[in-house]
Amino acid sequence: MYDLAEVCTKSAYQSDTKKEMRIETTTPTRIDLAGGTLDLYPIYLFEEGGLTVNCAIDMRCSVMLESRDDSQICLNSIDLRTEEMYPDVDSISTDGALEIVSRAIKFFHPSMGLNVITENNIKQGSGLGASSSLLMGVLTGLNALTASDYSFEQLIDLAADLEAQCIRVPTGKQDYFAAAFGGVSAISFEVGGCKRESLLSNEDDVRELESRLILSFTGAPRFSGATNWSMIRNYIENNPRTVAGMKRIKETAAAMLACIRERDWNEFPRIVDEEWQNRRALAEGVTNETVESVMQAALNAGALANKLCGAGGGGCMITCIEPGTRTAVEEAVTMAGAEVLPFRIVNDGIRLETTEQRKG
Repeated sequence: MYDLAEVCTKSAYQSDTKKEMRIETTTPTRIDLAGGTLDLYPIYLFEEGGLTVNCAIDMRCSVMLESRDDSQICLNSIDLRTEEMYPDVDSISTDGALEIVSRAIKFFHPSMGLNVITENNIKQGSGLGASSSLLMGVLTGLNALTASDYSFEQLIDLAADLEAQCIRVPTGKQDYFAAAFGGVSAISFEVGGCKRESLLSNEDDVRELESRLILSFTGAPRFSGATNWSMIRNYIENNPRTVAGMKRIKETAAAMLACIRERDWNEFPRIVDEEWQNRRALAEGVTNETVESVMQAALNAGALANKLCGAGGGGCMITCIEPGTRTAVEEAVTMAGAEVLPFRIVNDGIRLETTEQRKG
């Protein structure tokens, strides 16, 4: 991983129209292991602090920013097959399909025209934090291109603000930490800010955790009842089910943190199952017949535990296994209608490359 301040200093576009700058970023997505929803403001304040444990994976989003010698802003999303063009920064609309990219550019307000190409090949509704990963890539590229000096922590706060403007509800921050720093992380959310702890620095430990997980896609989510906003509203309204569920999620997150610190892989599946039971009790629609069928097929083939990633209702699922049962469990999950997704846990976060060319 690179030094953000150093890249901003060395690679920033200068106001010399005979130079062209190209910046490319790739950012990992993440698997959430425990503590999801506790990264939502203000729930972690009400709970006297929140804790989320996740791991970054090599299913990456990519962004390319290229300076122009005119004032035009050209946005292109390869996966959405959408293009938007504006005569200058001030004319950029935030009502289009590429709203999150538009808001990021308007915030940094570059002094030159730009071509911006984004690509997110992660399945829609995966629950892997792909949109947040892509946003961190855009912000990091703009940070370098404009010679700004925002730290990763400041970019994470900015990303959460911009995403909240887009979706009109509060957002969590765990996805941005995985995209920025990579690795297996514990992120604490407290009064005054957030703090990240890297849990597995030894490559053998990382591969051991990886060997005990299968990732699969169960299908696009088909519900909206268990959204972040409904959970926040229910919590504020003191819904007993939601309040009790959040407290259990916090306890399970603490158990997951201890488990990974101690490399207690025998305890790991039990905690994953506990996390899933907590989450499916938070609201109607977190699970469905399709998800339950795939999970049962995995268990019948020798799996130890399952949980959905993200808010639930579909999307990606992790399955805990003993390494020797991988083939049988993957076959069972596939026969049940899910798609097994190859992945690796990665210790690096954002990757950034710059190219500067003189014209003429």
